[in-house]
Order: sequence, then C-alpha cells, then structure tokens
Amino acid sequence: MSQRKEEGRRFRNAREDASVGAIERRIEKDYGLPSGTVQINRADGGNARSDKKVGNLKKEFRS
Repeated sequence: MSQRKEEGRRFRNAREDASVGAIERRIEKDYGLPSGTVQINRADGGNARSDKKVGNLKKEFRS
C-alpha cells in the first residue's frame, strides 16, 4: 500500500484566485461553525471584503 504524500485539504493553501468569502464559508463548513463566525481580516485589521481575491489579500500582507 502506498503512503499518502500530501496533507489533508484543510492544511493546504487557499488558491490565489479564490474569493475571501468562499474561503470563510469553507472554513465554517469544515469545522462545523455557524454561518458568519469566520472573518478574514486585511493587513490593517479591518474586515476584508468577501469578493476580494486571496492573491490580492496576500499582496497586502507582503507590502
């Protein structure tokens, strides 16, 4: 039997073209949390828009 070479889905990075809202909903679903409990923030601490792309959010944190 072969060994698994990758970790479970929750340990992978979010795709650059995914929206923040989709990632928030996925985290809620994976952990069985009520809707609206997960909030992803911008680099300055404010709430990130749900239609913002993860790649753009990562750029904010790098600069």
